[in-house]
Amino acid sequence: MYCSKIILLICITSLLTGCWDRRELAKTSIVTGMAVDKGESFKYKLTIETTEAREMNIKTATGLAPSNVASLEGNTIAELVSKFNIVNATIPIYSHMRLLVVSEELAKNGMLEFMDFFDRNRQIRDDFSIVIAKAEGGSAGDVLKVNNMYKKSASLKLFTQLTTMQKDWGGAPDVKLNDYTRIYTSGGQAPVVPAVKVVGDPKKGGNVENMKSNVPESEVDVSSLAVLKKGKLAGYASLYEVRDMLFVQGKIKTTTLNATCEDGKNKFGYRITQSKTKVTAKEINGIPNFYIKIKTEGTLEETDCLKKLEEPNVYENFEKSINHKMEDEIRGFVKKTKEEFNADVFGLGDLLREQDYQHFKKYKDTWDDGYANSEIHVSFNSEIKRSGLRKDRYIMK
Repeated sequence: MYCSKIILLICITSLLTGCWDRRELAKTSIVTGMAVDKGESFKYKLTIETTEAREMNIKTATGLAPSNVASLEGNTIAELVSKFNIVNATIPIYSHMRLLVVSEELAKNGMLEFMDFFDRNRQIRDDFSIVIAKAEGGSAGDVLKVNNMYKKSASLKLFTQLTTMQKDWGGAPDVKLNDYTRIYTSGGQAPVVPAVKVVGDPKKGGNVENMKSNVPESEVDVSSLAVLKKGKLAGYASLYEVRDMLFVQGKIKTTTLNATCEDGKNKFGYRITQSKTKVTAKEINGIPNFYIKIKTEGTLEETDCLKKLEEPNVYENFEKSINHKMEDEIRGFVKKTKEEFNADVFGLGDLLREQDYQHFKKYKDTWDDGYANSEIHVSFNSEIKRSGLRKDRYIMK
């Protein structure tokens, strides 16, 4: 009995050993963002942003730089990550990374080679955002150098910026690494990611004064949408076209549309509070057909129209104007994706596979051809529920 207790005690104490891979906080740094550019002497130039915990906390901040940005060149991302202490004093921790920035130059040549590292690595989570840095705004690394008053860190600010923009207006797709991987391997959709650019001098953006100024000398703007085909950049779409795509995908939460009054000159604003999309996919006579029905509800937020709102058919005319505009806009973007990108950014191929798999099977590896020949029918239905806090304009003449 005594021996059995000794053996049990030995077994229990073996489970109480310390963490074999523990790291002291003072010797680590949290990586919030990474950027990949084409190297000058090697294949890649990797830029990493690490945050300074004391400067991120308002109670301990002393006014120094909130983050550190360093770059290193090498031939693989795995090599660069493992030897980054050449330029970084502490051990980088990648599990809290929120942003990956890819240069336009690399995106044009292909992203598949280095994206394999991020998808395979066990230290990096798959919930960070991916953006393309447009060449007109500098390099991908420059994006991480622009600090700001909000969040202080360039990566944390841009990550939040993309999230709120998608929720409040619909101008940016919410694409994380897991979404990119799923879409790329689906065969029925082309991946898209937001495109950003640095406005102003990124060197000034890295100064602490840029963070303290109410009018920063440098900032990072979400400018457009990057369309990727077979891992390479195929082109860009405007912010309004991003919203058209999200309408088709049923991902618009709320946004504001502008439409024209009956006089063809003045405008009015329609704030959408609810939006639902139904897409029916089926092949007819050898041609894939998609019937897209978008139904929205919202309020009249602003009007320059000279019609009094109590007059008959005023709201009906407003709704017709909205519907006509949005149907033309979405059809125009569909045409652009076929002629300029030859890529299905909407994911209609995935819907055809779900709803009409027997016919989709023949497009298993050639959905681009099926999408190019498809017929897409768009129906937009808006309904104005309220007119806000007042009925008519201040001035009716």
